[in-house]
Amino acid sequence: MKSESWLMVGAAVMTAAFFAVVVFSPNALVDEDWEIVDVCLAGHNELVSHEHSTLRIFLDGSEVAIAAEIGIDDASCDGLRGIHTHDGTGKLHIETPRTMEAPVGAFFDIWGETFNENQILNSVADEDSEVVMYVNGELNDEYGSHAMKNNDVIEIHYRDKSD
Repeated sequence: MKSESWLMVGAAVMTAAFFAVVVFSPNALVDEDWEIVDVCLAGHNELVSHEHSTLRIFLDGSEVAIAAEIGIDDASCDGLRGIHTHDGTGKLHIETPRTMEAPVGAFFDIWGETFNENQILNSVADEDSEVVMYVNGELNDEYGSHAMKNNDVIEIHYRDKSD
């Protein structure tokens, strides 16, 4: 086979592989290097944004407490991370020195926990269970990429598929 033919075959294979990734694993192309994860504030001076969202997690119908002081004086920051909690109510404080998105997944990165379409904390979806997310009462399939807005109420459920 001539080298031009091999190049055409190679290009066709690479194109098919790219489309397979897009169709069968669309989240593989999502950039999860969120700017807000690297925010570390010494205090509330000169904030451009100070918003709040509420996060609630349910595993098989039982609500999981969101710990107090997630993202405050942790191993990566001696101050306040861009998304943090002060108490155990699930109220997320989104504070940034400039305009930037606050994806739900960024909070889980700061927390050191797992959240995606197949897993919440240590609960993994299988043939009988699923992970679903609601934002302000509406089903939302953006999972970790959902950019939180002021006063969003985010509920994540790990549940039986029959529910």
